[in-house]
Amino acid sequence: MEAEMSLAVFDPFKALAVKVQAEDAALQIDHTTPDGETKLRSWVRTVRGYRAGLEKIRVRAKADALEYGRKVDGLAKKLKSPFDTIITDRMKPLDEIEDAKRKAAEAIVEAERVAKEKAEADRLADLERREKEAVAKEAKFTAANNLLDAKQREFEQYGREKTIAAEAAVTATKEAEEKAERERLAAIAAAHAEQHRLDDIERKRVADVEHRESVEADIVKALFPFFGTNSVTARNIIAAINSGAIPHVTINY
Repeated sequence: MEAEMSLAVFDPFKALAVKVQAEDAALQIDHTTPDGETKLRSWVRTVRGYRAGLEKIRVRAKADALEYGRKVDGLAKKLKSPFDTIITDRMKPLDEIEDAKRKAAEAIVEAERVAKEKAEADRLADLERREKEAVAKEAKFTAANNLLDAKQREFEQYGREKTIAAEAAVTATKEAEEKAERERLAAIAAAHAEQHRLDDIERKRVADVEHRESVEADIVKALFPFFGTNSVTARNIIAAINSGAIPHVTINY
C-alpha cells in the first residue's frame, strides 16, 4: 500500500505528459525565421522544465522507496531466519545423499574415462604393434626382393660375361686360325719367293757363266793368230787379266 502511495506522486505528470504531447503536435513554428526560432527555443525550455520537475519527483520518490525497501528487506530477513534454519538442518542429510550420489556418479564417470583411456591406449598400442609388424614385414619383403634382384643381376652378369668370354674365345680362335693361315700362306709365299729368288740367282749365275764363257771363247779366238792352237796360254792371259795381274787391262763382259 505504501509503495502504491509513493507512486501516486507521478499522477500529475501523467496528465501533463498527455497535455504536452497534444500541444507539441498542434504547434506550428517556422524555425527558419528569427521569431520562429525564438518561439521554438522557448518551447523546448518549457518542456525541459517539465522534465526537470519530473526528475526531482523521481529522485524523492526513489529515496522514499529505497528506505521502504530496506525496511522490507530487514523484516523479511528476520522472518526468514527460522525457515532458513529448518531448511539448513534438514538439507544436511539430503546434501550428504546428493554428495554421495555426485561422488558415485563422478566415480562412474572417472572409471569410464579411465577405461576409455585404457581402451584407447590399448588400441593405439595394438595399432602401433601392427604398424611395426607391417613395417618389419615390408622391410623383410624388400630385403628378399633386393636379394633376389641382386642374384638375378649377378646371374645375368655371369651370363653376359660367359657369353662375352665364349664370343671372345671364338673370336680369339678365329683370329688365331686366321693368323696361322696368314702365317702359313706367308711362309708358303716366302718359300716360293725364296725359291724364285734362288732360281733367279741360279739362272743368272748360269747365264753369267755361259756369257763369260762365250766372251772368253771370243777372246781365245781373237788371240788364235798369236798363239795358234795353244789355247791354254790364251786362257791363262784371261785369268791374269781377271785377277788384276795385268794392269790397265779389263775384260768387258
